[in-house]
Amino acid sequence: MEAQIPVIHGIPWLPETTQEMVDTFPKLLARQDDIYISTYPKSGTTWTQEIVWQVIHNGKIDYRRIDIRMPYVDGMIIPGPENPYPARTPDMIQKMFESFPSPRVFKTHLPYDLVPKPRDQATKPRHIYVMRNPKDTAVSWYHHIISFHPTSSWGEYFEKFFKGEVFYGSWFDHVLSWWKHKDDPNILFLKYEEMKKDLPSTIEKIAKFVGKELSKQIVERIADQVTFTAMKKEGNANYTWYKQFSGEFIRKGQVGDWRNYFTDEQSDRLDALYAEKMAGSGLVFEYGEKLG
Repeated sequence: MEAQIPVIHGIPWLPETTQEMVDTFPKLLARQDDIYISTYPKSGTTWTQEIVWQVIHNGKIDYRRIDIRMPYVDGMIIPGPENPYPARTPDMIQKMFESFPSPRVFKTHLPYDLVPKPRDQATKPRHIYVMRNPKDTAVSWYHHIISFHPTSSWGEYFEKFFKGEVFYGSWFDHVLSWWKHKDDPNILFLKYEEMKKDLPSTIEKIAKFVGKELSKQIVERIADQVTFTAMKKEGNANYTWYKQFSGEFIRKGQVGDWRNYFTDEQSDRLDALYAEKMAGSGLVFEYGEKLG
């Protein structure tokens, strides 16, 4: 018998997650010098985390596990021996969150309304929100899920993604929850496809946003050190320590891989849903060419 998937605030969560746990996240007090790498899953999260870490530390590689260096806020409630910061009750979540010393850098997949909020309007924690086209996101999310539970075909998973019945819910709702705040000066919006196209410019943009001045040499060094090949090899960001995961955490990172999975009908349906959900947003994504 499969464990029941709780739906809280319209979003599917892992089994045994309670509303009390989820409602704790927006009550956590964000600090002025906090930085959050915020994304819908499989949108370049780990890549951006490593870029931000190296920007802050002037291009120095840190060989510790990335989930130890950058706590996963909503990941605190995920059970399992590999979780470095487990917290299963509201009180434990709050104590764990407060225990990390400033300046703090976090990862989160929470929609905007559920992220930790500051005590007052004068406090402006920084968020870097990365967006990836929904078709490549869906394929990457599918491969991630079947690495844990190889029970779903691509066609079955596509239907769940289309309906927003996957963990963290609808891609459209998630992106729009953040995009409503596109003019907030403390949120930097990045597109995965643009990062792939011109990584040095992205690194410079991130550095400016977090208040770092980097030489051209350091920017180029970071760009070399955060390629997908380098990150797979280093072992500090590819989750090889996560025993419950049977696939490659850092898989392809390509733009356009969706064309190897989507049927024409699936592509047309998602395009129509995009036109409906994202009408008036002004958001346009690149979808790349077919890849082998």
